[in-house]
Amino acid sequence: MKNKSFYLLCSLILLTVFSCKDITQDLANNDESLSVVNKSQTLGLTNEWRNNPYKLNVIYFVPNDVDSIPNFRKRLSKILLDAQNMFADNMDREGFGRKSFSLDLINDSLIHVIYIAGNSGKATYPYEGGSGAVKAEVDAYYALNPTAKKSEHNLIIIPTYNTDPANPGGPPFYGTGTTCYALDYVNLDAKNLGIGGDIGWKATVWIGGMIHELGHGLNASHNRMNKTLAPTLGTALMGSGNSTYGLSTTSLTKATAATFNNSQVFSAVTRTDWYQSASVDITSLSSSYTNNSIVVSGKFTATKPVKDVVIWHDRTPYGGNQDYDAVQWAAKVIGVDSFRFECPLADFYDLTNEYQLRIGFMHENGSRSTYSYLYNFVNSIPDLSKVVVHDLLPTTGWSIIAADSQENGAPASNVLDKNRSTIWHTPWSSAQTPQPHYFSVNMGANRSVKGLAFRNRDNLNGAMKDINIYSSTNGTTWTLVKTAQLIQVSGSWINVDLPSVLSTRYLKIESTSSWGNFFYSHLADFGVYSN
Repeated sequence: MKNKSFYLLCSLILLTVFSCKDITQDLANNDESLSVVNKSQTLGLTNEWRNNPYKLNVIYFVPNDVDSIPNFRKRLSKILLDAQNMFADNMDREGFGRKSFSLDLINDSLIHVIYIAGNSGKATYPYEGGSGAVKAEVDAYYALNPTAKKSEHNLIIIPTYNTDPANPGGPPFYGTGTTCYALDYVNLDAKNLGIGGDIGWKATVWIGGMIHELGHGLNASHNRMNKTLAPTLGTALMGSGNSTYGLSTTSLTKATAATFNNSQVFSAVTRTDWYQSASVDITSLSSSYTNNSIVVSGKFTATKPVKDVVIWHDRTPYGGNQDYDAVQWAAKVIGVDSFRFECPLADFYDLTNEYQLRIGFMHENGSRSTYSYLYNFVNSIPDLSKVVVHDLLPTTGWSIIAADSQENGAPASNVLDKNRSTIWHTPWSSAQTPQPHYFSVNMGANRSVKGLAFRNRDNLNGAMKDINIYSSTNGTTWTLVKTAQLIQVSGSWINVDLPSVLSTRYLKIESTSSWGNFFYSHLADFGVYSN
């Protein structure tokens, strides 16, 4: 999203839904016309990406009590065509070739901008929460004009709500999924980049902010330029690049380029499954601290092919800088099912406290599967003991012998199927019972147990937090083995090592509290490892 130091008028925003109308009104007093150039006059275009099958939808959305800003189509065309080339240069540098997002062109210097006159006044489309009303009207426009939608990606630009050009602001300005929002004001002009003074600074801030949010709308996450690269590549666009764009060197990171490499509007080929559901299961994962680097490698299976894998090291996983400080690496898949990263500590800015390590699998159809793990630095050395996926014992022949309660359709037996889409859930809609909750497992025979593995669904409200682990020789008399707290992550296996290797047939897992302090508990998968 945005750099905090720049967007004083912005705070964290959530997705919502939107509203729309036809485009012919409110243009009479503009210097823009819907028929600027007849599309038949586009012969001879030289833009490198003119023939790509998918185009970024650029929409100029005007509330009915706000005026559009003069020359918006020409100004926006220059800004976006410049960004298109900047992205291509960066993609090429990172080894992906001169790929960039495609635009719907009128000619080599002018892009097609969809003008939508809003049904309501600006009060309906505020910065915080107003994106829902805007998007609903854009979707309604597409429903009436289906050929106008060139891809799943929308850049929606709204004129400033403030009449003072020194203080633009008001409308939504952020990215939400494949749609992003930016604003227009009188000095939003590429010619103002780098000229100095207040006009030049604000041009960097608002144009840089637009291109930063466009990055989000094209699937990119926040990240920071790695420390050893910063002297030459400058600031990461998807870090605080919104405050340096056009002023000093601003670049795409390798992770951002790898993300764009799998974005629909960067594609030169058509496919019918863009952004359809896809998933990855990490079947093995190991990590080590070697030669002053963090080395992470593993294997995976995927429901749709993966081209690129990205790794982020984020020092503030649950707040703080909200991913802006995440250093990152990207790599091609080794064969069809393996990956390896070597992350030198020289590229980190801070070697203290807790980090969240995220591994993102970029599917060819644009979808992303992400897994998270926590580790700590101790005396500037990473403790990677939790960044591992163990070989779990097969659960064939295992059974649930007891559970305190379960919601209809979510039995405790679901935790043994190693399918994250099926879960155990204690009652939440009826027959509500308070914590603690438990389930007991018969492993069919005595097993050598070094530790237990737990996997959550994506919605972590009510996920098990504090747990007790018991063992039994007969399934009726239980002995407490360990008390633990499960971290609040989805997708990744959460490992709990036992104090010593245990030989047992029966295990009981008791949840004494849940994340969010809910009365219920749930779990997607449960496993056991012996080494």
